[in-house]
Amino acid sequence: MPKKTAPKLKNKRITAKGEFPLIRHIARRDNFEVDAGYRLGGEKKHRKSFKTLEEAKTYAEQINIRLKNEGLSGFKLTREEQIDALKALKTVKGLGVSLTDAAAFYAEYHQLKGAEMTFGELVDDHRAKLDDDRAKGEGVADRTYSDYKSRHNRLKDEFSSIKLIAFSHIEHWEAFSRKLGEASRRYENHLRILFNYAVERGYLNSSPMIGKLSDAPKLNKPAILREDQWRQLLLTAIQTDSTLDLLGYVVLTLYMGLRPESEVKRISWKNINFKTGKLFLGDDETGKSDLGRTLEIPKAAMDLLARCKRKKGRIIKSDYEHRKNWDELREKAGFIVRNKEGKITRNDWVADIARHTAGTMVYANTQSKEVVRAFLGHTNDVTMRYYVNHGESLDEEAERFYSFSAPLPDLEADLEEATG
Repeated sequence: MPKKTAPKLKNKRITAKGEFPLIRHIARRDNFEVDAGYRLGGEKKHRKSFKTLEEAKTYAEQINIRLKNEGLSGFKLTREEQIDALKALKTVKGLGVSLTDAAAFYAEYHQLKGAEMTFGELVDDHRAKLDDDRAKGEGVADRTYSDYKSRHNRLKDEFSSIKLIAFSHIEHWEAFSRKLGEASRRYENHLRILFNYAVERGYLNSSPMIGKLSDAPKLNKPAILREDQWRQLLLTAIQTDSTLDLLGYVVLTLYMGLRPESEVKRISWKNINFKTGKLFLGDDETGKSDLGRTLEIPKAAMDLLARCKRKKGRIIKSDYEHRKNWDELREKAGFIVRNKEGKITRNDWVADIARHTAGTMVYANTQSKEVVRAFLGHTNDVTMRYYVNHGESLDEEAERFYSFSAPLPDLEADLEEATG
């Protein structure tokens, strides 16, 4: 009987028809062959075998990259260059990009300052620019500068060593925002400011922050003084003006809405014009806005200012004396309560409560956001919502507020009678 012969194994084409170079499975050897034919300029067909299909595909891509970038000269690479190219291909494997894409990305970004600059260095650079602008009489006001400094330092503590080009909204910011909780929106705003600055300066081509800053949360009603409270505050300031020297301060914060720290501390009695009944704040005396403002002083406030014992020099002569006297006045007016040991057991005074009362009374009296905006030196409508929340229901109290009349000198001993 004739001997049986095993069926001949067939090779199998892997690449599609017309795709270069050709990859086929060699059945006899059970390996994969890359066949570039004569297109690489050699005297013989260029063929190379690999144990796995993945290796064959990688080599095929390497051939195409060389042809695309360097033509036939690409096949004159040294052995070391070939090994380096092969390593690069393995590095980008699985990233969905070619070696050409990776090289193009590097060529575009490696010269950016953000490729080496850390986040901490960006904060320092931004601070230096603010300082330069302020030295030239430009830039942000003191209060805004202080706010930048505080929040940027907190961000710097968290992200200091991260390269700008490596910063990730999801990996870095979202993880940190969960720690910040309700304060995260304010910090996100400052983070966007810093990265926008980096783009403006050419340190980055684009900000890594995704999307836009979320809308501000709904504002609650501001804490304002009740009628009995603002009356008692005024009466106590009148009674103690000769010793505590705070009647002017109380009037400027309660009636004129000046910021206690960033505005009242900067002005003197010269800012008040008793003839015209106006108060002027210069550009360098405002707390947030870069623009000064002239305010009409209500008659009730003018009458109180006229009663002040001292009308020369700065409104606040000494920070130390002011803080001490201000605590004493609020204690006498019943806002601060201490126990026998002198420890505070109750404090009804809330930060900016006098300013909030002033803004609310202006809106209650005028029903105009624009008037409130100009009065308080605000620059956006969002903040105006803060005062509208109260102002709709206080029109009658506002009339009493602006018609307040201080007790005559001979009746000052009986202050409680005037609180009704």
